[in-house]
Amino acid sequence: MKKIFFLIILILFTTFFYIPEANAHTLIRIFASDAVAKPLRIIGNIFENEHHGVKINYEFSASGVFRVGILGGVPPDIYISSNEKYQDDLMEIAAINSYKVFAYDYLAAATPYTNQEGINKSNLISKLTNKNVSLTVASPNFSPAGHYTMNMFRAMNKTHHGVFNKIVDHAIQLLDPALIIPLLKNDKTDIGILYASQLAGLKREGIGVNMIPISKQYNSRAEFTISIINKSPFHFVSPRRKKLNMEFEKLLLSKTGQKILKQWGFSPV
Repeated sequence: MKKIFFLIILILFTTFFYIPEANAHTLIRIFASDAVAKPLRIIGNIFENEHHGVKINYEFSASGVFRVGILGGVPPDIYISSNEKYQDDLMEIAAINSYKVFAYDYLAAATPYTNQEGINKSNLISKLTNKNVSLTVASPNFSPAGHYTMNMFRAMNKTHHGVFNKIVDHAIQLLDPALIIPLLKNDKTDIGILYASQLAGLKREGIGVNMIPISKQYNSRAEFTISIINKSPFHFVSPRRKKLNMEFEKLLLSKTGQKILKQWGFSPV
């Protein structure tokens, strides 16, 4: 695990922690959960159009990957996570002063368009426990989606004793829920567990993937959060940059930002 942490920090350091060449742009760096990538780019385009000379540089991955990088001394200007825990970790080391919840989401199951295993809402739990039905989930070590998924399986275990171990024993864990999407598109997994907003986004783009709602009895509400990273020996924040960071946060929470998030399957605050 330590090798993975070191590799994450090294990659983020080489791709993000550098002094940009002098140019006409003020650069805002954002580390954000993959799940919010599409609406965030749309909101970012609006922000750039409203702020001449400002350019947003995005890095999208699992929220836990960025948490490791920030704790390791590779800070962005803005951090967007799909849970509160990672933000609390940053508050403990004074990397941030506070954070705000800007959207909610839930988990959903998905199958390839062909759905050869005949998976539906009524037989989902029995299919999840079937070792002959391939299942792919996000890793709880790096992705809040993985953490929510494991909580969902534990909730299922309360009414269907013994299913947790059966499910987890054969589940394939990937770093990020976004990595499950190509597997679904290409019939490489029978079931994937992602955020409902990710699947709504695929349907919006006309990509053939079946979304299977998960009962609220088992589901967890994901809270998407935004924070502004404090000035530190590793991170210079000018007064102008600080003001821009706060204005981006304000846009995300505005009626415009919330409308865009809702269009991409999120529940606004």
